[in-house]
Amino acid sequence: MKLAKNTSLERNLLKQLGIYQAASDAKHGIKVIIYFSDEEKKRVDAILKKLNLVGHRDVVLIDARADNKPSGSKA
Repeated sequence: MKLAKNTSLERNLLKQLGIYQAASDAKHGIKVIIYFSDEEKKRVDAILKKLNLVGHRDVVLIDARADNKPSGSKA
């Protein structure tokens, strides 16, 4: 699980999950990225495109923006 603002996000997506999988003898891993702004979302999208991970089934994006959702008490 990583924050979109992490300056090492691209490197982590390339290498870190594989290290964790090997250490735990896991066959699969899920990459979860949380973003809090449109700017962070654009950055994540660019990184995923560069790494050819757009739409990959093991990549989950969590939209944690506060400015694009109605308040729970008003919905």
